[in-house]
Amino acid sequence: MPKKLLIKIISFALLIGLLLYINQAHVDLHPEQIQFAVLSFGIWAPLIFILIFSLRPFVLFPASILAIAGGLSFGPILGPIVTYIGSLAGAILSFFLIRKLGTNFQQKKWRGRGELIQKKIEENGFFYVMALRIIPVINFDFVTYLSALSRIPFKRYLLATMVGVIPGTLAFNFLGASFVELNATMLIITGAMFLIAFSIPVMIRKIMKKKNMDIDLLPDEKL
Repeated sequence: MPKKLLIKIISFALLIGLLLYINQAHVDLHPEQIQFAVLSFGIWAPLIFILIFSLRPFVLFPASILAIAGGLSFGPILGPIVTYIGSLAGAILSFFLIRKLGTNFQQKKWRGRGELIQKKIEENGFFYVMALRIIPVINFDFVTYLSALSRIPFKRYLLATMVGVIPGTLAFNFLGASFVELNATMLIITGAMFLIAFSIPVMIRKIMKKKNMDIDLLPDEKL
C-alpha cells in the first residue's frame, strides 16, 4: 500500500474517532435544548436550523433528534420545510466532500455488507438509494458515504435522496410538533404519518423482491 494512501486512511480514521468522541462526550443534546437554542436567533432561526442540519453529518449527530427539534421549533408546516432543506443540504455537502477527498477509495473493494450495498447502488442507483433512505436498515450518513464512493451520478443520487427523505422528515417533524400542539387532530396526523412511514418500506421490499433487489442484508456481515 502506498505511504500517502496509508497516511490518508489513518488520518480519516482518527478524524472519525474524534468526531465520535465529541458526539458522545460533549454533544448530549435533546430536542428541547435544540429548540431553545435555535429560537434564540429570532427571525434568523429557520436559516440557523438549516445550517445546523446541513453540518450534522460532519459531527455524526442523529438526524431524528434534529427532525423532532424542527417540529418543536417551527410547527407542522414550516418544520418539515426547513428540515427537508437542511437534510438535503447535509446529504449534498457530505457527498461532495467524500467524493472529493475519497478519490483513492473509489476503486476500493468493500467486503461483506459494504461490498453488496455499493454494488447495488451502482447497478440500480436511483431506486436503491431511495429505498435505503426510506427503509431504516442502514445509517443515513453511511448511505451517503457509500454513494459518494460509488459510480452513481450525482443527479441520480440527489433525486433519490429528495424522494427518500420525505416520509421520515414528515413523521419526525409531526411528532415534534405534537409535543407543542397537544390536540386530537395533531395526534391523529402524527399517527397517520408514522403509519405511512412504516408502510412504505413494506411496499418497497415487495417491489424490490420482484425485481430481485433484496435489501434484507445481514446485520452481522463485515464491511
